[in-house]
Amino acid sequence: MVQLATAASSFFEYRHYHPRESEDPQALWGAAWRAGARAAMHDSARIAELVPLLKDLLYLLEDGRVEADGRAIDRRPAYEEDECEVSW
Repeated sequence: MVQLATAASSFFEYRHYHPRESEDPQALWGAAWRAGARAAMHDSARIAELVPLLKDLLYLLEDGRVEADGRAIDRRPAYEEDECEVSW
């Protein structure tokens, strides 16, 4: 099971492996900057994996099959067009 790291656990992990650098604020900021960059790259890679799925969904929506399937499962009685007229 993969556990998500929190900011506090990441700090203490860094402090454990880098005891001297953890006392230097510049080193801490540099490490935090690099960790943020890695997290952003990881999230970007996950978003890139969604592109083909979103493209397939777009093709289905443009094809009209999604709308046709939605209308096919709609069990409400069909309405007459005259019922929907708005009078002022």
